[in-house]
Amino acid sequence: MMTAETDIQQTAVASEEVEVTLPEQAQQAVPDGVIVIRRTTFNYIFIAAVFLVVGMVIGAYGAFKVERANRSWLSDALREALEGQAGTIVSGQQAEQTDPDARVEVSVDDDPAHGPADAPVVMIEFSDFNCPYCGRFARETLPLLRENYEGRIRFVYRDYPILGDSSLQAAVAAECADDQGAFWGFHDLLFENQGGFNQEMFIGFAEQLELNVEQFTACQNDAITRDEVIADYTEAERLRVGGTPTFFINGRRVVGAQPYAVFQDAIAEELVSAAEAQSSVAP
Repeated sequence: MMTAETDIQQTAVASEEVEVTLPEQAQQAVPDGVIVIRRTTFNYIFIAAVFLVVGMVIGAYGAFKVERANRSWLSDALREALEGQAGTIVSGQQAEQTDPDARVEVSVDDDPAHGPADAPVVMIEFSDFNCPYCGRFARETLPLLRENYEGRIRFVYRDYPILGDSSLQAAVAAECADDQGAFWGFHDLLFENQGGFNQEMFIGFAEQLELNVEQFTACQNDAITRDEVIADYTEAERLRVGGTPTFFINGRRVVGAQPYAVFQDAIAEELVSAAEAQSSVAP
């Protein structure tokens, strides 16, 4: 005799049997080679993917904030330094001669240099790593000068970052490469890859040159490095450098990425003058 209670119990048992046997039946219905993912597994995968994407976004935003803060720090420091030295810059500008052939005293500071310290010709460039004309000079003319005047010319690079925050960042990064003896390699990489400078690119260059990356990044946040760039900038302002690149060949100004022949003629004149001066003091 079946009572209502018995009916309920039997229904419950039947329901349990359905819950157990349905997955087996479903598995038998799946064709070979088809992968079935349970809903709970899919949920776990989906949640993990969401957390991964969110983490990447947060990380990227954090890196962006750090880089933006560094750019602001550099820009503010440069502006404050220039305001503090405005009187010195103006007086230097007023004292400068207007004769384009005049020689002016230009310090080599302790900036990166190529060539012997006692070379008869010293060529100082004020440059910006974002400047396309500076890039053309670095890629096309500078290698020829190095090759053809080896041992007779000392080339000095000084920063004049006038084309935005990324120019400042690139100048600082190059200074930090110089601290590890790799300025010219870093210099070449910057000019070969102009446009879109960022911290990721600088780190990539540092790794490519096998620099100590931890030391490199610490240097980028060092006030001493900032002051090196500011010193170059203020010197360029004192000399009334109107754009980049600007060169001083034994104190004589040459403006722009001129053809190789222009530099060749200027250097030849200086070599002749140096030879004459030396012969005049010879016993």
